[in-house]
Amino acid sequence: MKMDTVTGEDPRARAAIDRWSELKTERNRHEQDWEDIARLIRPQRGGFSLSDPTGRRLEKPLSSEPILAQSSFAAGIYASVTNPANRWVGFETPDAELNKWKPMAEWLDIVTRRVMTSFSPSMSPFYSATFQGYSDIAAFGQFAAYDELDRTNRKFIDVTMSLAEVVVVTDAHGRVIEIVRRFMLTPRQSVREYGDKALPAKVVEAAEKQDTTKIAFYRHIAPNDQFMSGMLGPKGKPILSVTACEEGATLIKLGGYDEMPAYYPRWDVDSGHTYGTGPGFVALASARAHHLMDGASLRAAQFAADPTMLAPDRNVLPLDGVVRPGSTVYGGVDVRGRELLKRMRTTPDIGITDVEKRAKLEEVKNAFHYAIMGLQGRTGVTREETEIMEEARLRNWAPHADRIMEEYGALKAERRMRMLWRAGQIPPPPPEAEGLPLNLRYQSAATAALRQREGIAVRRFIDDLGPMAQYDRRYVDRVDPDGLIETLHDASPSLPARILRSRDEADQIAERRAQGEQAQQMAQLGQAGAGMIRDLAQAGAAEGGGDT
Repeated sequence: MKMDTVTGEDPRARAAIDRWSELKTERNRHEQDWEDIARLIRPQRGGFSLSDPTGRRLEKPLSSEPILAQSSFAAGIYASVTNPANRWVGFETPDAELNKWKPMAEWLDIVTRRVMTSFSPSMSPFYSATFQGYSDIAAFGQFAAYDELDRTNRKFIDVTMSLAEVVVVTDAHGRVIEIVRRFMLTPRQSVREYGDKALPAKVVEAAEKQDTTKIAFYRHIAPNDQFMSGMLGPKGKPILSVTACEEGATLIKLGGYDEMPAYYPRWDVDSGHTYGTGPGFVALASARAHHLMDGASLRAAQFAADPTMLAPDRNVLPLDGVVRPGSTVYGGVDVRGRELLKRMRTTPDIGITDVEKRAKLEEVKNAFHYAIMGLQGRTGVTREETEIMEEARLRNWAPHADRIMEEYGALKAERRMRMLWRAGQIPPPPPEAEGLPLNLRYQSAATAALRQREGIAVRRFIDDLGPMAQYDRRYVDRVDPDGLIETLHDASPSLPARILRSRDEADQIAERRAQGEQAQQMAQLGQAGAGMIRDLAQAGAAEGGGDT
């Protein structure tokens, strides 16, 4: 809720501002590496040590290859973890048999579809924001995001924040439970976002004067230590959100959430550490070396193309000391024709070969799995070989993909489902499921690939049985039709559960079909018997007519 009156030097606002300064100290030891990663691998980011990260200078690295490798890797994460073309999340109860019951299976499909639809571009910028986050996690090993419900437009707001704006806290189990964001707004942006009644008078006056000086705002999201269930307002919410303005330590907005609206997934993090590392950190050493080697080669080439000139005095060359092609340098020779102006002897060979530079570049690409990323469709590599290498790549990603889903995708899908439920967008479950918890099921790309290969193996097994069944029907008798179709269905995670009938329903349909076929056979036998009797009667009548 927005504050009705401006409250300067509010202790809650001061606590949020001080919390940023306290947590920023822990982040300082990572910032230099992050700045180097931004400079060489992800130039769009950076500014970790600046008071206003948006004012940083965009770096211009000497090679685009590390940037392309990182971008390609981020696209691979996007396709493997939360691809919009796949059903990457689902819901189920702990009762496996109940999940297969058709009314329950249909309800679970409805829940999954509604949640997946809420992530679609018509309802939310989730996928574009998520790809931006994957680019950050590929480079820096983490990204920061949050979501909100836009009640006015009846849509969801999904945002990926700049890592330079965010500091976090973990609990005793290493889980991120607290986030502080420091962001900059101009006075006019502040008034548009929060209204003039919630802002300090100085900020409102600056907005009226169209002052463009940016002001720091802080948003602190953490567990509500004074949470009281059943209470109205922020006190009745387990998560507390405080928005403060640095000007006068003013409390701007106080709110609460039923679930944590902020996310901070990490690629790889050791026990006892708050911030993680990613492929960008692995590639950083080689990227630095490659950058320095490229710089040395370019400087050597520049000396060769535009060498330093040696002159006896400043009268030989113009005052600016530049020799241009086609120009005349008076005094460059003496009366005897001897050259007084010479080039300094340099050599373009500085001991760095193209092979050495390519080796460093390959190290960067290997850190981002770039070699495997580009195998699809390559000449000389069969589809089966590509699938095997793709499966190996997914297995390497599986632990990291599961962490991303644990700290981001699963939390977001669970929160989205609860938001839809509270908004009345999800129908109630069947009465038989009342009281059962609803669990989230994540279908990772690695698991999906392994299941698909299981389906391929089953199909090959059936193909092998065909010729053998011609010699002995027992080969076919050994196959359980229900187990076979369920295995093939499970091997295709994108198939909805509602397309598959239960075993009991299939048995009932088979029984009715058998009864129908039996009745049809009886009718056919009855017709055949009636015809036989009619033929016999006609034959008997003919014989009797002959006797008279």
